[in-house]
Amino acid sequence: MTKQKWLWALLIVATGLVLYGIISVQNWGLGCVVLILLTLYGIKKDQADISWQKFLPFGFLALLFPFVMYNYAGSFWHNVVAWQTDSVHHYFQWNDLFASIPFNDASFLWFYQPEWLVKLIGWVYWYGFTLSFWACIIRSFFTKDVKKMLHYAFAGFVLQVPLILPFYNTVLLQEVWYVYGLPDMLDPWYRHYTSEAEALNWVQNCFPSMHTSMAFAMLLMAMREKSRSFRWTMGTYCTLIILSTMYLKIHWVIDVLAGMLFAYAIVKLADLIMNKVVSRIAARFPLSSRKVVAEVASSSEQDRQ
Repeated sequence: MTKQKWLWALLIVATGLVLYGIISVQNWGLGCVVLILLTLYGIKKDQADISWQKFLPFGFLALLFPFVMYNYAGSFWHNVVAWQTDSVHHYFQWNDLFASIPFNDASFLWFYQPEWLVKLIGWVYWYGFTLSFWACIIRSFFTKDVKKMLHYAFAGFVLQVPLILPFYNTVLLQEVWYVYGLPDMLDPWYRHYTSEAEALNWVQNCFPSMHTSMAFAMLLMAMREKSRSFRWTMGTYCTLIILSTMYLKIHWVIDVLAGMLFAYAIVKLADLIMNKVVSRIAARFPLSSRKVVAEVASSSEQDRQ
C-alpha cells in the first residue's frame, strides 16, 4: 500500500471514529440514529460538486471541531452551573413575575398527558438539544460542504453558548414545574437527582430557552436547503422540540419566544461571520474562490427573499 493510500485509509478510519464518538457522548439509541438517516434522504440535491478525496481532509477537521466542544460540553456546563450557584448573584429574579403572567406557564398544552406520550415527548426534549444540531452537521458533512458545516456550527454551539451566558448569569428563572412545586415529568426516565442542591443544577438558566434557540436556529438554517424531505424532517423535529419545552412544564412561553428571537439573531450573526470569511478568501484567492463567492451571494439573495 502506498503512503497516499495508507493516509487515505487512516483518514477514513479517523472520520468513522469521530462519527461513532458523536453517537457515544449521549449514548444515542436507535431512534436518534434513525433520525440522522432520515435527514440523509435526498442528500444529492444539496451535495457539492467535489470529490471525497478533496473534501475529506477539510471535512474531517470541520467535523472534529464541534465534536471536541460537544465531548467536553457536559462537564463544562456542570462547572458553569456550580459556579453560578456558589458565586453569581443574579440581578433579576423572575420566578414570581413569570408565574403571575396569565398563560405564561403554557398550561394550555397540558390537557392530554398519558404516560406513553410524556415519555415520547421526553425523548424529543432530552436528545433534541444536541441531536437537532448534529443532524444538520452530519448531513452537511455528507453534502461535502465544509462552509455549510462551519455555518451550522457557528449558528449552533459555537456562538450560542458564549452569548447566552450573560443572560444566565444575570437572570434567575427556574423551570415551571419547580416553581409550582409539581412533579418533574422527565423523572425517572431522563434525569435523576437525590438532593435539593442537585435539583438546582437542572432547573436554572431558563431565560432564554436554549433548547428553543438551538432548535429554532437549526430550523432556520435547514429551511435554506434544497431537499424538501430534509426541510420537512427538521421542520417537524425542531418544532416538536420547542413544543416539548412547554408541554413538559419546563420552559415558560416568554422564555421560549426569547429563545426564538435569540436564535434569529445568532443565525444572522453567523451569516455575517461566514460572509466575512468568504470575502477574505476571495481577496486572497480571487480566481479560485470566484465560484464560492457567487454561491454565497446567491444564497444571501435567497435568504432576503
